[in-house]
Amino acid sequence: MSTLHLKVVSPERTLLDDNVDEVVLPTVTGQIAVLPHHMPLVSELAHGDIIVKKGDHTQVALVYGGFVYVKPGNEVMILADSADHLHELNEAEILEAKKRAENAIEGAKGDHALLATSEAELSRITTQLRSLTRHSTLRKHHHKAEKIN
Repeated sequence: MSTLHLKVVSPERTLLDDNVDEVVLPTVTGQIAVLPHHMPLVSELAHGDIIVKKGDHTQVALVYGGFVYVKPGNEVMILADSADHLHELNEAEILEAKKRAENAIEGAKGDHALLATSEAELSRITTQLRSLTRHSTLRKHHHKAEKIN
């Protein structure tokens, strides 16, 4: 069976670099699934989940903008503005950050730079909270697997 070589990089790090069976991505025009032998394409990424399937294992990462390039030869390159693994997220810290961002938006009166920065942060936080809720079962399973290993 054919696989895809998936590489997810951001300015901070290489998040993933592996052969996988399938990757589901959030593009600005909607969610797409990429399987082996997918037609070449370039698309802008939206904030959302990257769902990676390899055998019976599913891994979730979050991406906050960027681009995907599906190359001939079963290669998928994701150049993310920023990205996180789902298991790296801490819900309590995210909820605190949400309060800070909401307070900053309320207090931004006339400070357009602060308003834009705070709104961007709130968008990122909303993506994180949505993903934590959507994948809570997968996240619990991942934590159990980490404790076993």
